[in-house]
Amino acid sequence: MADNQEREVYFRLKSDDQSIIGFAGCNTMSGKHELMEGNRIKFSKIGVTMRLCPDVDVNESEFLKVFELADNYSIHNDKLSLNIGKRAPLAVFEAVYF
Repeated sequence: MADNQEREVYFRLKSDDQSIIGFAGCNTMSGKHELMEGNRIKFSKIGVTMRLCPDVDVNESEFLKVFELADNYSIHNDKLSLNIGKRAPLAVFEAVYF
């Protein structure tokens, strides 16, 4: 997390309405997700606010690209890996409980 960043980058998958909400470093994000057989996942309708944060050193587009490309997932302990095909993970996230 950058020193001048408002809060940590995160996302949360909500099972009750299959939504995704989060913070990409400068902008908030929201959209939909669908879990399918075989640990497949699909994200859709991802939208972000249009706030400009020139002083924050976070590449939001790289973070958001993960949700565009990911088509499957794996969970081990408290870590979620979002993957594309059978390649190495696009990104690995650690669960935070609150």
